[in-house]
Order: sequence, then C-alpha cells, then structure tokens
Amino acid sequence: MGVAHVTDAHGDVVVRLNRQSLPLFDGEGYRLDLLPRFQKLPLGRPQEWRARVRHPGGGWIAGRLIAIRRSAQATRLARLRLERRASRKQREVSREAWKAAAYFAVWTSLPETFSALTTLELYRLRWQIEVAFKRMKSILGLGHLPKKDPASARAWLHGKLFVSLLVERMVDAAQAFSPWGYRLDAATQSGEGN
Repeated sequence: MGVAHVTDAHGDVVVRLNRQSLPLFDGEGYRLDLLPRFQKLPLGRPQEWRARVRHPGGGWIAGRLIAIRRSAQATRLARLRLERRASRKQREVSREAWKAAAYFAVWTSLPETFSALTTLELYRLRWQIEVAFKRMKSILGLGHLPKKDPASARAWLHGKLFVSLLVERMVDAAQAFSPWGYRLDAATQSGEGN
C-alpha cells in the first residue's frame, strides 16, 4: 500500500478517496459508512472526521477524512464520467456511486494544524501540476523519451521543460493582454461615468 510506504518513511499523504481501494475505519475498527455523513454537508463548507486505514503490516495509520459537496455542474460532470467508465466496462453505475458523485473527499495523514480548507487547497494545487504534465505529454511529446544515454536524455528533457515554460509564459501574457492595458471587471466598470 502506497500510504504505508509514505507514512513509514515519516511522510504525509493527501489522497483522493477511493472507497473501494482505501477503506476507512473509525477508532473502534468499524468501517465508516460515508454517504450518511456526506449527505449532511452544506455547500462550500468542508467537514472532517477522524478516520484511519489499515497498515498492511498490522496496526493502523491515523488520519482525517475531509469532504466537500460538489457544485451542481461538478456533480453532473462526475456522474457523466461514471457513466462513460461504466459503459466502457459494460456495467451499470451503482446507486451508491451515483450518490457519492455529489461529493469530493480526500484522506490525509497531515496533522490537524493543516485545516480542511488548506488540505483541499494542497490537493487542488497538486492537481494543477498533474494537468500541466498531461499537457506537456500530449502537446510536447514529453511522454516519449527517444534517448538512451542518461546525459543525452537529461538534456532532451531539460529542453522540453524549457519550451513548456516558454509556452506557458506566452499563453499567460496573451490572456492578460488588452489594448487598453488592463482587464475589465466589475471593479473597473463601477467607476464608469465619473
């Protein structure tokens, strides 16, 4: 189990909850029933509960379950992904999975000094890095390493990463450009007519 590997090395994890591959247990050793907890979540306010996982070598790994209700649009997208995945496998989406798609949850071993909001933000930032690497793999061909020599491979990767950073910088600059030198938003428009 990857969680045990990290925590055994004195690290901490923030992982997206997969109810099948990472079952969670309460302090008494009973498996947590998550949906009744999630259904009470107000929109925009994450909640957290103490939850532990089994260590493959015996014992427990302590942590916290942090969950938040998804927006209606995010719920629709999550359910659409569920339906696509089920269709590819020629299965039906379970009623429980359909309900659970309305929520997003992570499990973390981080100490409680990291609030629920901070922990969710850490996960969101990690996801932005994932998206950037996926983009680099698809647009720049970073997923295929045509070099065998370590020094040559390193130089090739450095070049690809440099090009990727230049592209990101150009895209950011293009998005910020406007002929009048600033972005129009509610704050700048409120001064119209003065």
